[in-house]
Amino acid sequence: MIKRIAFMQRHPSLSRDAFHARWGDEYAKLFVANPALADQLLRYEQHQRTPRDYERSECLYDGVEIQWWKSIDALSESATDPLQTPIREAATSLFVTDNTLEVFTEPAREVIEGPARLPDTATKLICGVRRKAHMNIDDFHRYWWEVHGPINRDTPAVAKYLLRYEQNHRLTEDYERTQCDLDGVTVEWFASAHDFFGMAVDPESRDTIRADEDNFLDTEHLVWLLAKEERLVLDRF
Repeated sequence: MIKRIAFMQRHPSLSRDAFHARWGDEYAKLFVANPALADQLLRYEQHQRTPRDYERSECLYDGVEIQWWKSIDALSESATDPLQTPIREAATSLFVTDNTLEVFTEPAREVIEGPARLPDTATKLICGVRRKAHMNIDDFHRYWWEVHGPINRDTPAVAKYLLRYEQNHRLTEDYERTQCDLDGVTVEWFASAHDFFGMAVDPESRDTIRADEDNFLDTEHLVWLLAKEERLVLDRF
């Protein structure tokens, strides 16, 4: 099983509200009804960017799609299946497809498992990460999992803000694609947006995280947005 995580930018002809309405309704229904996906797509979530996060101008994206597929081959074959033509046609009027930033990852590695049920106020940080220039790929993934993850989990000043924390590491075979330079995606859940911004300005947590990020991340080129609880389009688990 593999995951597709994609940062999506809305078509310039659409307002935010119109985009999110179409994405969550007619576009989602095309996926659910498409027979070509019945045996290959296991789960599909849409993560809508929060209104407050739109105050940041440096983020180009309006949301994130997360899909679980049986295999990388299944995903690749699906992309050219004629039965998916309605989905591809709908995408051209919904997204700036040339600006979609997608990465294929292994199943999530849980650093902090989190509660079975999250509060209604929960806010999610979804962040695409890139390794420091000239850092070896294997060294990056090892450091991210073995060092950075435990720092978040085991440092009380950081962990007190986190409900859940997972890492999605890019598949080795996906590095053959040159269209994407992400090395993975981190997803962190907070009880509220207030807690996320609290962690960001709390000197003890902020300085601990930033000091370690400088050891392995290209911090100038992180891609992130804040989202509320995911919209579940399809679940075959």
